[in-house]
Amino acid sequence: MNEILERLKGFLQTNVGSSVCVRSREQSLLKRVRSVVAELTKEYLIFTEPSIDEVRQAEEFLYTASGDGVKIVVFEKFERSSIEAMNAFLKTLEEPPSHSLVVLTSIKFRELPQTVRSRVKVFDLFVPRSFYEELKRKVLLEPELLLKLCKADFDVAEYVNKASGEIEAVRFEPSSFLSLFKNGELKPQDKVHALLALNDLFTRFQAGQMDDRSFVELYVALVEQSKKLELNKVIFELCWLCEIVLEHHGVNELSVYKWFDSILRNKLLNFNAQLAFANLLIKFRRCARR
Repeated sequence: MNEILERLKGFLQTNVGSSVCVRSREQSLLKRVRSVVAELTKEYLIFTEPSIDEVRQAEEFLYTASGDGVKIVVFEKFERSSIEAMNAFLKTLEEPPSHSLVVLTSIKFRELPQTVRSRVKVFDLFVPRSFYEELKRKVLLEPELLLKLCKADFDVAEYVNKASGEIEAVRFEPSSFLSLFKNGELKPQDKVHALLALNDLFTRFQAGQMDDRSFVELYVALVEQSKKLELNKVIFELCWLCEIVLEHHGVNELSVYKWFDSILRNKLLNFNAQLAFANLLIKFRRCARR
């Protein structure tokens, strides 16, 4: 990873006075851009899905003199900004001040308008296939399943690479499962634990080990024990983990994945949490029983 980030650092240094886009299929990799920028200068601003007001703030920042050699603005997930915000920044994007650097990060580069894509130099941030091939050989427990998670989140890949021989099987149990979410954002080891627990639940559904009454009791227990948690955020995390489990088991029901995506795309998390939670479990169980 250090070698990859050094290449990125060299690319950014070479392109001061212009605009670049660092693209990757893994959002966890793009988070590393922040640390690289922090190594280059103390004068930087970072905006995620910038609004038109934030774009104007960035321009004002870039056009003032620098006391640290270079000023950098990072726009994360720029493809999710409004067209108005993008258009307002086109002139600066094309010709930023000579002492500055504009950095876009994106996992969906093709969703950026052509007017934006044509104004940036591209750096592809990726992990060599050989890393994942070696990782798969090291993982003893559910290698195919864990590899899918590792490819979706490089923070997890680094954790699994170090702890592969220590990862143990997990049985789904409501209280221990929900305890993973008590601190908000899941740590890499929590994501591994949650994924293995969901896979265990899927296989139990698949084997018919839970009748309708037991299923209702499970849902009630989960809802009751999640009262001190932000259930919307729990559901948000569960959706992408459930998608990985379903893909692993060969589920190809498009409507289910569309439903998960509708939750994942809901930026404000303004859905009915308990109803969404019930639907999630019902869909997960139905897929397992087919």
